[in-house]
Amino acid sequence: MKESIKFRIVIDTNVLFSAIRYRGKPFELFEVAEKKGVKILIPEYVYDELKEVFTRNNLNFDLVTRFLATYSNVSIVERELRDDLVDLAKKKVQDRKDRPIFVYTLLLHEENSATCLVTGDKALRDALNGVKEGLALTVDEVLNFLSSWSL
Repeated sequence: MKESIKFRIVIDTNVLFSAIRYRGKPFELFEVAEKKGVKILIPEYVYDELKEVFTRNNLNFDLVTRFLATYSNVSIVERELRDDLVDLAKKKVQDRKDRPIFVYTLLLHEENSATCLVTGDKALRDALNGVKEGLALTVDEVLNFLSSWSL
């Protein structure tokens, strides 16, 4: 199996917001991931949180739906949160708003060990990497990793 088919990335709210609004490195990540055949997973929690952010800032949420619709490799995923992982999140993650993405990442990683979270949040990266090294990476780290792949 090609590694590009197996590797999956989970996107947090800030990375998704930046990809849509600013077209910098997070946007580049979406472009490169699509070219390389990498699946991008957006937890329903992140999608809902982004809707709140857009509403609070009087931004049109249609930007999000139109942006996501342009990528064939993007899926919004929903999973039932497990009590053992919620308990672990309470112990490892101080910011309660980051706990759901912590749990989603662990659940999705259990389904496919080649799944990692892409986030700029150092505390969240440290918490996930404390559970398993390499479970959370920055946008630059993933872009560097993907740039080494041939098409």
